Formats: sequence, structure tokens, C-alpha cells
Amino acid sequence: MIYSFTLAQVSVWVGLGLILSHGWWLFDQRQSVQWIRAFPRNDALGGVLLAIATGWSAWLAGSINLMEYTRFRPLFILGVVGLGVTSWLYVREFIAVRSLGILFLLGGDVLLDAAFLRNDPARLLVVSYAYLIIVEGMVMVGAPYLLRDAIHWGLSSPVRGKCLLGLGFLFGLLLLALGLFVY
Repeated sequence: MIYSFTLAQVSVWVGLGLILSHGWWLFDQRQSVQWIRAFPRNDALGGVLLAIATGWSAWLAGSINLMEYTRFRPLFILGVVGLGVTSWLYVREFIAVRSLGILFLLGGDVLLDAAFLRNDPARLLVVSYAYLIIVEGMVMVGAPYLLRDAIHWGLSSPVRGKCLLGLGFLFGLLLLALGLFVY
């Protein structure tokens, strides 16, 4: 196991994240819709997210057990940092979406690691959500324009947007309750 988080901790933090992100939209719809629509092309936020993803990946390359490749650890760390820098320099289109996709992939690992070897059936909600964000992360990295299209589709109807973000808010409440009272 790479991370030392319990399933309760992960469930509470992910639940709070979903509640805050989706609740912001429900609280201040006009400003949040403008921000969400501008997100895919936001280079400044993309740089911040890419720096976080690069740092997290470099930390993983420096701390996980590489077995017979341990002697190449400095090269792996240098490769991760080099990939982050060259991505910022040469792959600027939809860099915010791609960086968020990388963070989704890394975050899915945290969720799966916390649910590893747990027997209670309620853990399957966290595992299912982990696989959902892993698939979303792969799509965001490979085809980032699809997030722009999904945002346009989701926000084209106010009722659809409220329903989708309301479901995310309710799922956040469910994860928070599971983390506090079940796990």
C-alpha cells in the first residue's frame, strides 16, 4: 500500500470536496457557470494543476518500491519532472483539462488503496467512484475537448445543470455520511 489513509478519511475528504465544488455552483450559479465554461482553456489554472500533478508523480517515483529498477530512481524522477515541463511548454492546448485528468488518475489510486482488503459492501461506492474518475481521467488526458463538450451539454439547459450538480452534491453527502458513520 502506497498511502496510509483509511477508507473513512478518504470518504470524508472526497465527500467534502464534492459538497464544496457542487454546492458552490448551487449557491452562486451565475459566477460558477462562467468559471466552469472557461475552465478548459484556463492556462494559469492548468499550470497550477500541472505543477501539482508533476510534484505528486515525482513524489511517487521517488517513494514507491521499484525493486530491481531502484538504481534508476533519479532518472525516473527526472523523467517525470521533464515530462511536466515539456507538457507545459509544448502541449498547452486544454492543459487544465489534461492536468485535471492526471490528478483524477492519481486520486483514483488513493481511493482504491484505501478500499483495499476491506470486506464491507459499502466500500463498493468508493471503489465504483474511483473507477469512474479513473475512466474520466483517461478520457480527459486523451481527448480533453470532450470535457468542453460535456460542459456545454450539461449547462445548455439550466434544469439539466441543476440536476447533474445536485446529484454530485447528494453523492458528496452520501460519502461524507459513510465516512463519518459507517467506515
